[in-house]
Amino acid sequence: MPKMTGMQFVAEAIRGYGVTHVFYVPQMLLDTLVAMEGWGIKRVMTHGEKAAAYMADGYARASRKPGICFAQHVGGSNLAAGLKDAYLACSPVIAMTGGPAPLARHRHAYQEIEDYTQFEHTTKFNAHVDSVDRLPDLIRQAFREATTGCPGPVHLEMRGHHAEVAHAEAELKLIVEERYKQVPPFRPSGDPAQVAAAVKLLEEAERPIIVAGGGVAWSQAQAEVVKLAEQLSIPVATSLNAKGAILDTHALSVGVVGTYSRTSANKSVGEADLVFFIGSHTGGQVTARWQVPKVGTRVIHLDIDAAEIGRNYPTELALLGDAKTVLQQMIAVGGGKNKHAAWLGRVNELKKEFRDAVAANVNSDDVPMRPERVCREITEALPENGVIVCDTGHSGIWSGTMIDFTKPGQRLIRCAGSLGWGFPGALGVKCALPDQ
Repeated sequence: MPKMTGMQFVAEAIRGYGVTHVFYVPQMLLDTLVAMEGWGIKRVMTHGEKAAAYMADGYARASRKPGICFAQHVGGSNLAAGLKDAYLACSPVIAMTGGPAPLARHRHAYQEIEDYTQFEHTTKFNAHVDSVDRLPDLIRQAFREATTGCPGPVHLEMRGHHAEVAHAEAELKLIVEERYKQVPPFRPSGDPAQVAAAVKLLEEAERPIIVAGGGVAWSQAQAEVVKLAEQLSIPVATSLNAKGAILDTHALSVGVVGTYSRTSANKSVGEADLVFFIGSHTGGQVTARWQVPKVGTRVIHLDIDAAEIGRNYPTELALLGDAKTVLQQMIAVGGGKNKHAAWLGRVNELKKEFRDAVAANVNSDDVPMRPERVCREITEALPENGVIVCDTGHSGIWSGTMIDFTKPGQRLIRCAGSLGWGFPGALGVKCALPDQ
């Protein structure tokens, strides 16, 4: 077994997992950064710790690969705060920080507070690395945790202000688990009987609708959502994180539903007698604070995380599995005899009402320009596979509501809780997608 320093091992592991960029604030794992010099791994130094987290988040969402960020112990709290949006977006970011040395605890050491607990609220896995011998298994676990089930950020606190624990040498064996290089590492199928029952319910419903959530994007199940909708003649609404799962020009698309939404989507979901949530947390935003649909509406819920199924809406039928795989199973079941003609007619009325209501502002030549007109210009300029990156608040509202995705591969990557995320997030996206 080769003998190496922990610093060298971290570098080898990052290379082994196919990470192309690392975002950091200096003085943390310096020898690791030096080791990356000749390997083609880009090291991006940021002005502050939150920007490093934001860039890693943008990189992870665009590539569906873990994004890596570093900070020395003094910046740990800032890095933890920067992971809030990654946590809300289920983004596989791996954060590494220094931590207090045992001899310095409770002694007012310079720049030190207990940062570790702050990561408890913004990560799905938070661990101490107190010995160089633990690096192999804990780094593997970090990649497993970040990418499996509902993905999300993780944190490793390495003992010592600058991760001095990694200065030590040891016999460290690098094992790269290939499946955890990208989301999703597993594609579990659904129970066949439940899958068939779900198709039957959708066929028999008078006013069914699909609500596609962020899990559709992580699973790359956009084509399956559209195919199932076409096969069963069912309209589709999306969350902001799934915008682009179906083109806005598609006859079955009703737009983004929830608080940052189109009235056509909210009214369609509100009038539905059966809602099929796919990869959705059914949180306050996508449901307009649990008013769309109203609790009591019949629900089918498909998710890879069993804890999310039925969290806010009791389900008539639960489907546990990967969105892409389960939707393929549903498509294979067949169906499509019920064309839901009356329901689709009503949905088209609601879509026309929305378009008519905003037409004057969309086509306005007023100066200063109306936001609706700006969104129209962005719609027309955005190329195939174009990515819009935006902050929360008004930029998220206008982007989700008024920009139409009309070409294949277009998508929205947005933050939900941190103003100022957009620019560093966009830099991370560009690092992941240099040709787009």
